[in-house]
Amino acid sequence: MCARILIVEDEQLVAADLEAKLTRLGYYVVGLAASGADAIRLASSSHPELVLMDVRLQGGMDGIETAKRLKDVTPAPVIFVTAYAQVSGPDGGRLLGGVTLSKPFSREQLHAAVRTVLGR
Repeated sequence: MCARILIVEDEQLVAADLEAKLTRLGYYVVGLAASGADAIRLASSSHPELVLMDVRLQGGMDGIETAKRLKDVTPAPVIFVTAYAQVSGPDGGRLLGGVTLSKPFSREQLHAAVRTVLGR
């Protein structure tokens, strides 16, 4: 069975590109969310094994706050996907477990990050 991944990205084209890359790599994308509230709702119903999380999102929550709140509904680890050099705030690295994908990234870099976090 392939891993179930939730994509949380507010740019629709970027989200669609991520979904296509992950699908070609053999992963199953359980949903796309553009805001923290959508991500929490989708995670509670779709039970992802991994969440790819942009740092900047639509709505009142950024990706770091959303990742904190996701821990209440899913044990899935989070990989932050960002165009920024660092994940801001003191909790960014701890929540992430040390894996960050900086935009732009290749399909191979995406696959390596997912495999690392999922322990495959």
